[in-house]
Amino acid sequence: MRTKVFGIVLLFVAAFIAQGVKAQEPVANVPHSAPIPVEIFLGTKGWTSQVIVDKKLTPNSKFGFFGLSFLKADYDNAEFLRESINLAFLKYDLFKNVSILSGAEFNSQWGFRPYAGAQYAYHSKNFMGVVNSGFQLTETKNFESLAIAEYRPTIKGAWSLYTHVQGLYSQNTEIGEHDRSFLYSRLGVSYKTFSFGLALDNDWYGYGPMKISNHQFGVFISTVLQ
Repeated sequence: MRTKVFGIVLLFVAAFIAQGVKAQEPVANVPHSAPIPVEIFLGTKGWTSQVIVDKKLTPNSKFGFFGLSFLKADYDNAEFLRESINLAFLKYDLFKNVSILSGAEFNSQWGFRPYAGAQYAYHSKNFMGVVNSGFQLTETKNFESLAIAEYRPTIKGAWSLYTHVQGLYSQNTEIGEHDRSFLYSRLGVSYKTFSFGLALDNDWYGYGPMKISNHQFGVFISTVLQ
């Protein structure tokens, strides 16, 4: 495991050095920086917060960074519902919309695991879709997929409809059983960079007779940081 972790660290360092040299060169037609979505959900049983970062290391680079930080807690402090999920991936564009990923995941339940996989991402004026799939490289070698889709058709002026679906499925490949999954949906309206509305969170933990589910309805508020 130490060898794999050391290799991942070296990959990050080499990429940042290479991009630092490129950053000294003048770049024409620099695109806008990708926004950073931030959300807070307040449900019937607890709350969650989430931040997603998906940025290039430099504007025209093939290297980028994908990060996600997710916090979940129960109002009554139920231990199994206290959770932190953190993803930090360096990505490299193979061709349009498709990248390979390498990095690490940290989960409050099982700790640190290196990760390798691929990403498909599509962005347009009103639609955003991202799918990450890959393997945790140590311990149970989970196969994990994360999908996010968001659609914002304009209603009038600065107002638009806001729809968001996010799902995760993680399979323990050692025993061939479900480990962790969720499906979160949002429906509301957006005014400029702010969105709010109704939300439904569905969570599943474990497998077989030990499988635990948690479902709650609530409200959300979100914004994007430029």
